[in-house]
Amino acid sequence: MRSREKRAKLRELWLDRQPENKRNPNDLLIFYNWLEKNWPELLTKDHGDPYQQLKADLAGLWND
Repeated sequence: MRSREKRAKLRELWLDRQPENKRNPNDLLIFYNWLEKNWPELLTKDHGDPYQQLKADLAGLWND
């Protein structure tokens, strides 16, 4: 899967899984753990910290 497709899938899963009032750093960490178990292929591990990459991929969709 290409990086643009991965990012789109991550954003789709995040929006489907997280209601608007559950989009904060704690919820992002829970989502990351869920991804590790259910969609590990979507986590980018070859460009540094995959959690930081997830935060970047979901920029604008969660509240810091």
